[in-house]
Amino acid sequence: MNRVELRDALIASLVIATMATLVVTIFSLIGQEGGEWALFDSLSIGLQAGIFTFFIVLLLTLLRLRYISTNPTNKEDKEETRQFLIGLSQNVLMSTTEGLAHQWIPTNKIQIIRGVITLNLIGLSPEIAVSVVQSLVDNRTRLGRLRLVIGREDSWESEVSTPNIRPAVLQRLKIDAGRAQWQVIQSKSTVVLRPTGTPPTRGKVLLRLALYGPIMVPSMFFAFRDLAGTEGEVAGGIFGILMGVLLTALMASHRDRTG
Repeated sequence: MNRVELRDALIASLVIATMATLVVTIFSLIGQEGGEWALFDSLSIGLQAGIFTFFIVLLLTLLRLRYISTNPTNKEDKEETRQFLIGLSQNVLMSTTEGLAHQWIPTNKIQIIRGVITLNLIGLSPEIAVSVVQSLVDNRTRLGRLRLVIGREDSWESEVSTPNIRPAVLQRLKIDAGRAQWQVIQSKSTVVLRPTGTPPTRGKVLLRLALYGPIMVPSMFFAFRDLAGTEGEVAGGIFGILMGVLLTALMASHRDRTG
């Protein structure tokens, strides 16, 4: 696990904990009589819930990241995919006269970085870069999440040795990404191709509802009812049921984005 993954886990845990703190504080206020100390008591309860949520979410996130990073099958699959992409890129280079004389070396430009296969296309001409992207689309069934390094929008035009490939690559992805079931996520110098995922079957949705519903709904009901206090236990219980149903529905409709 690297520093970036730890930072992402901390940020995700902090955001969820902040939301939990606000929700619990609000419903705790509903259940208490008005007064100067009611706000402090509610904030205290909300902070306790937030701290508890932070550590639970952080623990689960770190365990998941550790499992992904140490899973031998996961590593072997990505290395196999990397070797496939190296061969694919070499075929694209060999198919053109310009590519045969190119200094772009696939074994150096295609790496696994932070668990994501990364193709650094900087150094290719726009035509060859588009051909590489097209070969990725054509072989979508063998590929999952990818990161393409294509340079910043405003920094490559003046460099003769590194042409501006970003517009050409983005145009090709705009045409083909949807058909290939990839979601295009742009940043300053990279593009992440994220599988849109396949929706679960009706049978799988019903199974998830049967498994998660009896656990999530009662747990949220009792948790928010108790946090809301005596005066607001009805409102807290109703809110807990609604939150339990919402979370259950989200988990039941979760898409598989590994493919």
